[in-house]
Amino acid sequence: MASSGQARERSTSSGRARLRKCSRAAPPGAPQAQDQTDSQERLIAFLESPESYPHSPAEVRLMQTHISWVFIASPFVFKVKKPMELGFLDFSTLEKRRHFCQRELELNRRLCPDIYLGVVPIYESASGFSFNAEGEIAEYSVKMRQLQSGWFLSQLLAKGLVGEKEIKRVICCLHRFYESEKPDPEIEVWGTPEKLKISTDENFVQVEPFIGRTISPVAFETIRHFTNQFYAGNEELFLERIKEHRILDCHGDLHLDHIHLTPEAITIFDCIEFNDRFRF
Repeated sequence: MASSGQARERSTSSGRARLRKCSRAAPPGAPQAQDQTDSQERLIAFLESPESYPHSPAEVRLMQTHISWVFIASPFVFKVKKPMELGFLDFSTLEKRRHFCQRELELNRRLCPDIYLGVVPIYESASGFSFNAEGEIAEYSVKMRQLQSGWFLSQLLAKGLVGEKEIKRVICCLHRFYESEKPDPEIEVWGTPEKLKISTDENFVQVEPFIGRTISPVAFETIRHFTNQFYAGNEELFLERIKEHRILDCHGDLHLDHIHLTPEAITIFDCIEFNDRFRF
């Protein structure tokens, strides 16, 4: 069965089962929150229906990440961002979701221009949702070509099909990409310990409510201590990396599920678009 890399991300639960957790815009039970939930339920029902799509797929499968709904409508995939705000990520308004859909398209086309096809608006009128320009724009989706299952690097590794040749192909692809990225002083400053600490300090603040629930106090303090000690003890290393122009606008989320390797092509996709500093 064919699959999109985005659809291979962590959660595969039903779309409507988690709708009420998708936004912090209004408290649960408030009229605004209920209206948003109802609209999301109708939107998901529309996107789960094969009849909704101009190319009439045989079926549509919904899968989720923690921040997106992914609709696999072969031979395409439509990715819709959840209306949510998490501090390091803000998809809370339609305009912000449009912006980050466009950023996802632009950034990922650096490595796989043939996969990311466009940002597709979804309209809503009195008759319901549609891909046709009828009514007002209700949501945006990123349209992608579907990647064939069985060729993601995680799958190949599980089958024992990853050797030196395959690793060298990935390295060569990344080397060309890094060589194409030009040093930028505004990006390079994010290689300093002070700037890097913004992200790690943010992580610690966001994890604090879960101390004693998902992480022990000892583990939390140990991780925070060694993280800060590493910054303090390796300042020269960080500064040397800046001098050597090693701080570039890269991928930000490069792991095995985001590398698709067939005999004919290598596709590295799904870089981080929602927070620039995560790519530097």
